[in-house]
Amino acid sequence: MTQRPLGYCLIINNYNFEKKSKFSNREGTWKDKDDLFSLFHRMHFKVEVRDDLEASDIRDAIKEFANKDHAQMGAFVCCVLSHGEKGTVLGVDGKPVEIRELTQPFAECRTLASKPKLFFIQACQGKVAQDGVWTADGQVNNTEEGTFEEDAYNPALRMVPIEADFLIGMATVEYYQSFRHTRKGSIYIQELCRQLEICRGNDDILSILTKVNREVSTRVLKGYKQMPEPRYTLTKKLVLPMD
Repeated sequence: MTQRPLGYCLIINNYNFEKKSKFSNREGTWKDKDDLFSLFHRMHFKVEVRDDLEASDIRDAIKEFANKDHAQMGAFVCCVLSHGEKGTVLGVDGKPVEIRELTQPFAECRTLASKPKLFFIQACQGKVAQDGVWTADGQVNNTEEGTFEEDAYNPALRMVPIEADFLIGMATVEYYQSFRHTRKGSIYIQELCRQLEICRGNDDILSILTKVNREVSTRVLKGYKQMPEPRYTLTKKLVLPMD
């Protein structure tokens, strides 16, 4: 990936839900936003942040970036930090946006054809807390201390089809909650940033996400577990540059 800039990176950071919906504000999301901004900027992306978007504003931002000219770019990244339901993320007005509505406009973008399109979604995909299972191989689970919240609520019955050269990194598998520390940021995004920093351009993205899966899955959060899930249709191995 030698283009400079490498591509656009859109970060949708939804914090303030209390004014327009029944959902609580997402304390700790600013840590995720700042770390993602710094990370992708150093990877040579042109990073833009949009804060506190209603559902209609999320759709408008997605259309705006899908309509950009990506001809001189090598990739596209979108990070969504919000509450969520199964197959959806929520605007600060509490209204859902299907994840397919995030990806489909980029599937139709001709200047991104055959280029990697990466989406990282920090949001619950249901309201079930995931129990741990005892193992017999001596694996030690790390108990997390502090205040954690769920990016959660009721599930919607929608599938998430994606087309070629997409990667969607989900903070959790369907039906389950994901967790966010009120000061330190979300477990998934913070581990994603840490692993990308560690690899420094030496590992491909799927190897990195496998490490993220392992690290997140070993933790105990409010007595429960979290299991991230990457979904992808990448047709080539992808290694992102660092500095």
